[in-house]
Amino acid sequence: MDIATIRERVRAGNYFAKGHAIKHGLQEGFERKHIVEAVLDGRIIEEYPEDQRVLICSRVNLAENTVIYLHVVCEYAGPVYAEFVTAYIPGDNLWERPNFTRRKRKRK
Repeated sequence: MDIATIRERVRAGNYFAKGHAIKHGLQEGFERKHIVEAVLDGRIIEEYPEDQRVLICSRVNLAENTVIYLHVVCEYAGPVYAEFVTAYIPGDNLWERPNFTRRKRKRK
C-alpha cells in the first residue's frame, strides 16, 4: 500500500482511530487531529505487509511553539477504511533523531 492511497482514504473521511491510539493521545498530550496531520504530512518509515500495516512518522504542531514527532501505525486491510491502530511520541531510547530510524539493539 502506498501513502497516497492511505491519504486518499483519510481525506475522504474513511478512517477511524482505535482505542489504543486515543489512549496514547490522552497520556502523551496529542489529539486525533494530530494523528490525521501526521498521516497526511508524514512518510512511511516501516512496512508490515503480513499485517497490512505501515508505520508513518511526521513532525506535528501541538501548539504554536511546540513541534513533536508522532508515529502512527496505520492498517489498510479493508477496501475502504484506514485504521489508526496506535499512535505515540517515539522515545529517544528506541529511535534515532530525527525519529525515522529505529535504533539497533545491542547484542548481549
